[in-house]
Amino acid sequence: MPKKNNDSSIEAHIRIDGLALVAAPGKHCADVDQLLERNGAHSFVFIPLVKTTGKKQRNTSSATALRRKKTLPDGDWFDGELRNTADGETVPGVLGFDVRRRDARAIAEKLGVKQFVWGAHGAPAEEHFTKILEDDDAYSWGEARRRALFGLMDMYDTAVNMRQLPRAVEESQTTMERFKQLSYLVLGIAIVAGLLQGVLLGREGWLATLTLIAFYPPIMPAVFVGVYLRALMKKAESQARDFTAKEAEDNWVLVAPHLLALWALCFMAVLILTWLQTVPSADVGILGDTDGVSTSFIICVWMLLPIAHSRDFNSLVSSAFESGITALLSIFMIKLTLFLTNLLTDALLELVAALVPFDIPEALQRIISAIINIGAEVFFLAVLLGYAWSRTRQQFMKL
Repeated sequence: MPKKNNDSSIEAHIRIDGLALVAAPGKHCADVDQLLERNGAHSFVFIPLVKTTGKKQRNTSSATALRRKKTLPDGDWFDGELRNTADGETVPGVLGFDVRRRDARAIAEKLGVKQFVWGAHGAPAEEHFTKILEDDDAYSWGEARRRALFGLMDMYDTAVNMRQLPRAVEESQTTMERFKQLSYLVLGIAIVAGLLQGVLLGREGWLATLTLIAFYPPIMPAVFVGVYLRALMKKAESQARDFTAKEAEDNWVLVAPHLLALWALCFMAVLILTWLQTVPSADVGILGDTDGVSTSFIICVWMLLPIAHSRDFNSLVSSAFESGITALLSIFMIKLTLFLTNLLTDALLELVAALVPFDIPEALQRIISAIINIGAEVFFLAVLLGYAWSRTRQQFMKL
């Protein structure tokens, strides 16, 4: 998760209704509460009209701000300025009331700026970024690693709290009965689809081809669970107001066991489908081939994310493309890791064989190689899932 910038150097300065106030991220301002009460609003958003540059503001920004202000959605917008207290840079901006954070993010993105300030009555103001995954240095290797480790720790905490699943389901605005129905449906269709593919494999014809594509392990559970999550998130979006960051954090603790149970459901469906059909590079043994199962599960997770998070067709396509690239990169990393692991294992075994006065049994070599391979795969799969969990957490909390 992106680091919370409690010591942000930006401030939103507004003068309205004869009241001059400053909204600083991480700080509560009584004047802001008074302003909200005067206007009968619960929350406010302050969006800069010009991107900050880290330099003293140039004169050309006024014309740019005026032009962008004309593109704002209909409604009452009040002038103000965003000030960087670290270097004194100021840029013009606008204040609006009761604008949902998602809508504010879309407006800021359309204006071409990277951040905005949002706040609710009785709560500290919050700094948010236009791109959820671009907070701080989110695209750097160090940030990706930090996100992954954070996600793994949060998954562990959620698993420990799994006894809260019934309450978590209720807090997610559904019922245990519907959750059980979804589980039966997904697992039941996985069994039927796997058996059906076993019958159709090797056959030609459009029906067989469509069946093989539609029920390939990652697709079916991702679609069902993604649609289910989308319905839950739509209900959350229909609430009267956004959660503040603190409220969202508390809410996540309640809904996370529900999400982890859904991921476990996806894994069980992928495992069943892998057992009951011939998947390239998958061994239909008692445990299947871990490479086939983990690859399918990675695709499943990264496919359900855009289905669950997208609000319309365009965002679905763009996020699905991003998720597809991420899934392919994840699979490539695991394949590369296993290839390098095999080379290193062979080299170590040859070295050991040259040092010991007896031959190492071939069966023992296979066992050692299998343990190392599975360990490496599980490790990298966990890291990738930790990153996906971190992203899902952030989206679900609507920060």
